[in-house]
Amino acid sequence: MVYRVGSAEGFYGDNVLSALPMILGGHVDAICFEALAELTLAILQKDKLKDPNRGYTFDLQIIAARVLPDAFRRRIPLISNGGGLNPVAAAHMVAETARKAGLQGVKIAAITGDDVFSRLEELHQAGERFEHLETSQPLDPGEYQLTNANVYMGARPIVEALKAGADFVITGRVADPCLYLAPLVAHYGWAWDDWDRLGAGIVAGHLLECTGQVVGGNSLALIDTIDPHELPRLGYPIAHVHADGTFVLTNTPGQGGIVNTSTVKEQLLYEVHDPARYVTPDVVADFTTLTLADIGANQVRVSGVTGRPAPEKLKLNFGRLEGFMREIIYTLGYPYAWKKYDQLKILIRETLKPLAIDRIAFHLLGVNSLFGSASPLPEDPMELVVRVMFTAKDEATLKNAVRLLMNNGLSGPAGVSVSGTTVGGEPRAIIGLFPTLIERTHIQHQIHYVEV
Repeated sequence: MVYRVGSAEGFYGDNVLSALPMILGGHVDAICFEALAELTLAILQKDKLKDPNRGYTFDLQIIAARVLPDAFRRRIPLISNGGGLNPVAAAHMVAETARKAGLQGVKIAAITGDDVFSRLEELHQAGERFEHLETSQPLDPGEYQLTNANVYMGARPIVEALKAGADFVITGRVADPCLYLAPLVAHYGWAWDDWDRLGAGIVAGHLLECTGQVVGGNSLALIDTIDPHELPRLGYPIAHVHADGTFVLTNTPGQGGIVNTSTVKEQLLYEVHDPARYVTPDVVADFTTLTLADIGANQVRVSGVTGRPAPEKLKLNFGRLEGFMREIIYTLGYPYAWKKYDQLKILIRETLKPLAIDRIAFHLLGVNSLFGSASPLPEDPMELVVRVMFTAKDEATLKNAVRLLMNNGLSGPAGVSVSGTTVGGEPRAIIGLFPTLIERTHIQHQIHYVEV
């Protein structure tokens, strides 16, 4: 007995049409689309400020129009956290798209409860101090403009929606691997205190959630093995999960890519601080007890995962508008490149001195942009590509800064040039993160059903 969960999205903008070979080939029983990150929520917040009916990912429109019809006809449920800051509006958009496609009987579930932005005063009165996870300093709402406040929820509401017959479940900020745990719990009926099986489901989700990475994308292990012509057409991963939590990870049959213990290890340790304590809202998974085995071409068996009780608190992440930034890229050439670089830094600092600039930073692209001083610098390089980044509290100051810097066009170091595309750019918002914890008793999910 095996239940097959596919992954067709690992970030906002991923190729969600990779779900189609899974569906049309009969390779999956459920498909998940993981779209959110902290930056994504900030982007969606800007969308929502422009239009209150937005706040969800554009990818959902593609899924609704191109993937849902085939999935619905084969009774393959779809699960996505692309609802972002507005899952209900996303559900209505999907319903309207389904109607236009002539579908009938589609049941869409929108899960809310993670967005606590409007409840901050209430939660503060209930005793929540919102202390920073690293510094223990309490949140000061007056220090920066808050943009969003989202709690990382778990798999439970998705399981409830699937058991109620939902064909498409759209959530807000559900923790990434919990999306994949949900269809397993719904199918097998795992208890919410069956920590080892829940831990196994979380490991399966963690390996699936970044789509192309586990099948050869971003892989150092396969740098001499994988055919680069296949990279744009990787088959996204599928987990064949047994009732005891043991599973086999593979990729979509007939598609490009490689799955082996090396690619699995690379993804297993991706974004993991403590492999013995991978904390999620539903369970704390222990990666150190598991065993990996290559059992065939593009087949890795994962067994032995253990788990411990779920944490008492949930993670809550605030987004804060911490100002705006601009960048300009200059090029300096041989000879005396380092002297020209020193002159350029002084020129820029002196030019921007009259303005309320909060920070100026210089980076040498291709020389020390990745490893800093870890490698020696050339004595007199043939060229230096200099990225200059500067920040301010408002956009107008940055626009004025660029104008003043361009006034120096014929007054800088010998032979300096500037990238025209960076000159014409617009200031970008700096969305800072403030992670904290919140009592899970304060968070109650709601499920809104929309039927076609």
